[in-house]
Amino acid sequence: MSLAEWNTAAGRPVSVLDRIIAILDAVKESEAPISITELAASTDMPKSTVSRLVAELTGQRYLERTDDGVRLGLRLFEWGARASLPRRLIAAAAPVIRNLCDVTGERVGLWVQQGTDMVSLAAVAGRLPMLPTRAGMRSPALTTASGKAYLAFCEDRGIVDRVSARLVDAEADHFRDELAHVRALVVATDDEVSYPGIFAVASPVLSSDRVVLGAISIAGPSGGMDPDRVASLVRTAGTTVTRRLVAA
Repeated sequence: MSLAEWNTAAGRPVSVLDRIIAILDAVKESEAPISITELAASTDMPKSTVSRLVAELTGQRYLERTDDGVRLGLRLFEWGARASLPRRLIAAAAPVIRNLCDVTGERVGLWVQQGTDMVSLAAVAGRLPMLPTRAGMRSPALTTASGKAYLAFCEDRGIVDRVSARLVDAEADHFRDELAHVRALVVATDDEVSYPGIFAVASPVLSSDRVVLGAISIAGPSGGMDPDRVASLVRTAGTTVTRRLVAA
């Protein structure tokens, strides 16, 4: 039994989510673009309902219209690529973050954005034992160096707005100015804001078409690192991971 048949085996899909899944399944299983009439027959839904949901899914890029009907849209393929992103990022970044740790002796991390946080994919311990290195740990994107490095290059204004929602007036203006500064330098810093006594520097990891994928950060004791030297090293590390991803 196909997924579309399974979704409708007990009768017509009832909830909106059921209907959307049934439509997407039917489109996926069709070898060619499928018409609204065919979708209605396949999913056992009224044609008017299918037409309305297809219009909404097309508007959100989950489906794409063609001269012959509809097919899966780019947003679903983007989700698929994003699902495999952590593995590809870790593979490309592993030797880079290890080398960066060897050179600096500090904690080096690889981060991706999730919600209003940055989530650690990998980290190598440095000289400060209080800095956690476990994968999956979260840090606020608003204040951390990795978060600001990511947000400065993020083209999705909705993400930036959600992260900075609690900032008002002068704080919001300062944050926007800081992100513009990060874009210019390709380096972000966090001087004891997120963690007392800790100075961190981060740089984005970008795709070949300049889409931000994550960030690499170095964190160590405030006053114990040369900011300019560390900034140069982490910027080079971000560029190196980007090149490794393109070449993979």
